[in-house]
Amino acid sequence: MNSDPEEIFSGKLLHLVKLESKYECVIHPGAVVVLPVLNDGGVVLVRQFRPAVNDFILELPAGLLEPGEEPIETGRRELLEETGYRCNKIEIRQKFFTTPGYSNEELFLCLASGLEFSQPVQEEGLEEVIMDKKEIKEGLQKGIFNDAKTIIGLQMYLQEFEQC
Repeated sequence: MNSDPEEIFSGKLLHLVKLESKYECVIHPGAVVVLPVLNDGGVVLVRQFRPAVNDFILELPAGLLEPGEEPIETGRRELLEETGYRCNKIEIRQKFFTTPGYSNEELFLCLASGLEFSQPVQEEGLEEVIMDKKEIKEGLQKGIFNDAKTIIGLQMYLQEFEQC
């Protein structure tokens, strides 16, 4: 990779650079997606409006890594802000790139368990949705989830909790 990328655009969140004089790359700070599993096996999701696709999306809680923040800290923070739950245990289960063809965005998929409701949702416009394993399986089959990080997280959930 070019050791001296040429900056094309710099915004509040994203930066666009040119690499090796022919590749454009979106530079992203990284993010965390949380798979919050309740004691009864249900999963906590959120429905929120996403302006980029002009629609409401049903997805797992997620958020950007803040400068100097570890992914586990981000996961705990986003879980609380978006769902009102705290977790007793959280661990990184997977790391993946969202679109490595043009972005360096890396997502950390965390499994959160031992959930305890703590406070009402802090972020305006979010609706909490709790789904059980059967509803998730049917939702994946019917295509109601159209967010890649959520599909990956829910597939992992079905694999890991298939025996439960």
